[in-house]
Amino acid sequence: MREFAVQRFDASEIAHSELLPLLACPACDDGEISFSPTHNSLVCAQCGTSFPVYRSGQASIPWLFSDPESTLFEWKARLNGFLQNNLSEQLRLKTALEDSRLGKLGRKRIAHLLHATETQRSHVLKLLEPLGLADDDASDTTQSLPSKLPKAQGLSSYYDNIFRDWVWNNGENEELLDAVQSALKANGEDGFRKVLTLGAGACRLSYDLHREYSPELSVVLDINPMLFFLASRIIHGETVPFYEFPIAPLNQASFAVLQNCCAPEPIDYSAANFRFLFADAMNPPFKPASFDTVLTPWLIDIIPQDLREFIPRVNRLLRQGGIWLNTGSLAFFHKDETWRYSEEEVLELVENTGFEILSAKRSKVRYLHSPHSAHGRMEEVLTICARKTENTASPPRYEYLPKWILESDQAIPDLFEFSFASTDHLLHAQVLAAIDGKRTIDEIGSLVAKQYGLQDSEAAHAVQRILIELYEDK
Repeated sequence: MREFAVQRFDASEIAHSELLPLLACPACDDGEISFSPTHNSLVCAQCGTSFPVYRSGQASIPWLFSDPESTLFEWKARLNGFLQNNLSEQLRLKTALEDSRLGKLGRKRIAHLLHATETQRSHVLKLLEPLGLADDDASDTTQSLPSKLPKAQGLSSYYDNIFRDWVWNNGENEELLDAVQSALKANGEDGFRKVLTLGAGACRLSYDLHREYSPELSVVLDINPMLFFLASRIIHGETVPFYEFPIAPLNQASFAVLQNCCAPEPIDYSAANFRFLFADAMNPPFKPASFDTVLTPWLIDIIPQDLREFIPRVNRLLRQGGIWLNTGSLAFFHKDETWRYSEEEVLELVENTGFEILSAKRSKVRYLHSPHSAHGRMEEVLTICARKTENTASPPRYEYLPKWILESDQAIPDLFEFSFASTDHLLHAQVLAAIDGKRTIDEIGSLVAKQYGLQDSEAAHAVQRILIELYEDK
């Protein structure tokens, strides 16, 4: 049995929860999960993998990733990146305060931003304290590449959703709930006994549906510890102070706003029917047919996976006759054009993967309209209510990285992107190496022109482009 490096809280309460019988091992796919008093964790009887349980406020949250330790270090790297960016922002603000041209209002604004940035750092560290990320030494996880998290999923991804869900009270949450309820009428509002939300984020929609329909059990799943540690505290009755940094501040006071995040009404934790789970939505650690309803809010277009491989995972989770509720935009930004589906293609895929579509309706909803920001937009979301009519073949385990990276004896494909990147990176390196504090753009351009078969003017333009990118990224 592999021992887990960080274990701080009593996991025994999970042994008596309704969640435990639904779980299947994400490391070997079908092993039975049980509570081990000896190791104070959840353990797979088949492969022996140990999964820790972390406490956030009242909630005990299992960490059910295929390689739990490697995933923890992935989040440690993201925390380090967040902290580095935070310190860089503090340095930028401190430098700005030294500018003699600043007026009284400008100095007040920047000083307030600096204080908020410093406080945000302490808030985040305190919130993530259960994971012990600030205490553990990083270790070599190169042998655990299959558990790598998508690059786009950072610690502060969907940061503004925290305030939309638990602060603004501007009607956005109600609009999305109305869209989902409208779709549910096609099913007679049936099926809310065991409900799973994949990619629950800050959890407001799951919370609203739980209060509205009183299911036997609601399970919310996500990979982001900052969103979940906040949501778990808020939903069970705490008020959590957190700084909002509006995109387009309306006035002097709006550049950084200390918000008190709280739920309209807390869900009683002692009822034990609203459970949090850290896990990967593309490898959900559950036995087949565990749920009556699966909810995917703002998810299917952002996952780094072909939708035709994700839909069978949803099918597998549902009992016969179970309901899949999907809501959100369809903004598929994949590089692979075959993954960028139209609305019609999405509906066709759903119907061809063991579902009957009961309702598919578009609704206009506001999205991230902070009362402290001039920025906000309208989204026309598609809400699908589909009933499972038949089982489909289970897809293979999802791996974020391809086999030619995971397996060192596999041939690396000769992709166009590689040849383009090699030339671009080499040019960047040569330009940076030529900068000595004396050479001009024209002089550096002349140095690289012949190697790339360029005219001096073309090379100078390329050098200028690289310098602009560096300047804009500083």
